[in-house]
Amino acid sequence: MEASLLAGVRVGAIIVGAIMLNVGLSIALDRFFVRADSGDADRIASLRQVARTAQRLLLTAIAGLLILDTVGVDIGALIAALGIIGLAVSFGAQPLIRDIIGYISFVLADNFRTGEAVMMDGKRGEVLKFELRCVVLRMVDDSDEWLAYVPYSKIGTLENFGRAIEDA
Repeated sequence: MEASLLAGVRVGAIIVGAIMLNVGLSIALDRFFVRADSGDADRIASLRQVARTAQRLLLTAIAGLLILDTVGVDIGALIAALGIIGLAVSFGAQPLIRDIIGYISFVLADNFRTGEAVMMDGKRGEVLKFELRCVVLRMVDDSDEWLAYVPYSKIGTLENFGRAIEDA
């Protein structure tokens, strides 16, 4: 009886600690992004969302493993199995991972912003928004208008017509 009560207290402490850490990290991230909000608000908002999601996933995974360890589950074998599954998934998700890394790189580098005229992947248009896997361009020709979704991993050369050289 005492062992199960102690395990329950430990599980409760892990949950409370994870919640407190989540709140603290959220405040720190908000302060960081308020200071970093010098450019495109859309760009900063999307990067903030990615950081918050990563924070929640990491804290949930760590708290879950600690809780499983507390209740007596062998997490060493679980971590090894998850590692093998993660390796298999990563082979299939290489294009997605390339796009996410490209997204973070382009957002941090501030190469282009919403509303600017750019040419990327041979397509010239106006940047409408940043998505996790691609940038959305408004394409216009003489008689038609359409959207182009350019994956970040496909952007080889980028020309920005929306900024003067002094702004770069």
